[in-house]
Amino acid sequence: MTIFTFEKLYKAYKDCIKTKKNTTNALKFEMNREKNLSKLLYDLKIGKYEISRHICFVIKEPSPREIFAGDFRDRIVHHLLCNEIQALFEHGFIESSYANRKGKGTHKAVKELKFHLVRGGKDRQKLYFLKMDIKGFFRNINKDILWSIVEKKIQESEGDTNWKKEVLWLARKIIFHDPTSNYIFKGKRETRNFISKEKSLLFGSKNTGLPIGNLTSQFFANIYLNELDHFVKDVLGYDRYIRYVDDFIILSENKEKLKEAVDEVHRFLESNLKLSLCKSKTTLQPTERGIDFLGYFIKPSYTLIRRKVVGRFKKNISVYQRNNREQESFCACVNSYFGHFIHANSFGLRKKFGGIIKDKVFCLDKDYRKIKVI
Repeated sequence: MTIFTFEKLYKAYKDCIKTKKNTTNALKFEMNREKNLSKLLYDLKIGKYEISRHICFVIKEPSPREIFAGDFRDRIVHHLLCNEIQALFEHGFIESSYANRKGKGTHKAVKELKFHLVRGGKDRQKLYFLKMDIKGFFRNINKDILWSIVEKKIQESEGDTNWKKEVLWLARKIIFHDPTSNYIFKGKRETRNFISKEKSLLFGSKNTGLPIGNLTSQFFANIYLNELDHFVKDVLGYDRYIRYVDDFIILSENKEKLKEAVDEVHRFLESNLKLSLCKSKTTLQPTERGIDFLGYFIKPSYTLIRRKVVGRFKKNISVYQRNNREQESFCACVNSYFGHFIHANSFGLRKKFGGIIKDKVFCLDKDYRKIKVI
């Protein structure tokens, strides 16, 4: 049994090309696809595969983030590893972990939260929510701890010795690789000022931090915080718990116990995962006040779009109208926002924006859910 077969590598390539088809690196790889895949497979088989140079850039929306994006060749390898071991780890994930998993996502997370809010507390008791956030999560993931979790799971699996050896070799190479050792920065240099040192891979210990922008980082993040998930549900005993990346919510009728949970979660994170809570973002309130979560403001009786999201949408519209940008890409942008809006009570908002957008080149459906070029 081996992970390094042409069939598995080709599937990983096909998965990768779905989202990166028109990038420069992908097009270069495509020019000699068979040769490049064969060379990559050979390097993996003989253990000489090395991770290529990363591209670093900063995005400002929805919040400033430092991205270290892997080369297309490395992205194929990321898919290869995730395809091979994802099912093994998925089996141990809780149902209410919603980030970067098939059949999950932001809208499913919001739907579950809405269900709990509408249902309310037991015996009509007031229901409270505790919302927490982890400080500089990706920057502070401890590689040694992550590796010990991954290694233990692989070693205990039913795979044969050769397969385990190959998977562990590849996982270790990706986990402990330092993207800051070989990268180029793209974009305006001043955008680096948007990222604090506490959130940048360019500062601090080289034994902590995973690069935002790689598939494996998202997957490893779920593996890492699965430890927290089981602590909250199995040890603290909270059934109504929802997590999306490092944002998580606990619901309970007992306000005092939720207060205690803050310290319990904080101690667990520090002692077991070398992480800490962002205390300024910790919120404990009755659910009737409403919950700000994943781009929505959610109350038991209705759901609204966050003002920041609406503001970004207005900005995108004004940029298009001012610069007369490409129509198809603008449609894709608008439909992405409308796809977010339709999961809230937003008909009036969509209608309002529809009136702003509508002109001789666009048409909207009657429910203001989608636009297209005429």
